[in-house]
Amino acid sequence: MVGRFRHAVVAFVVVAAASGAGCKKEGVFFRDMAPRSGRPSGGEEVRLLGSGFRALGGLDVRVGPKPASNVGIADDETIVFTTPEAREADQGRPLDIFILTAEGRSYVLRGAFTYRRGPSDTPGSELQRRL
Repeated sequence: MVGRFRHAVVAFVVVAAASGAGCKKEGVFFRDMAPRSGRPSGGEEVRLLGSGFRALGGLDVRVGPKPASNVGIADDETIVFTTPEAREADQGRPLDIFILTAEGRSYVLRGAFTYRRGPSDTPGSELQRRL
């Protein structure tokens, strides 16, 4: 599960973590993320797991080029956010997760999230596809 976090850009400095050890910089450690993929319509809660998150303070999170909503630090080991709706061009390919702090620090988790391909799965979309 840690595979996508083996190579990450942290504060615009490339950090290659040793085989599955995650990514650590300035006391912040990114270990895992769940889920790693989601529906194109967005609205799914994602949890970044690791440690040292309370020290980050206020955060902005982006999934690819789009801002996430409901961003928060649940505890020192968990950052939560809700995925935005995907652009059609972003479906089916790995996107970077950008974490920006109020103090100006930036963390980039390369290729960490993928929107599944296919029509948006909003309520009623299955029935609409059948008609």
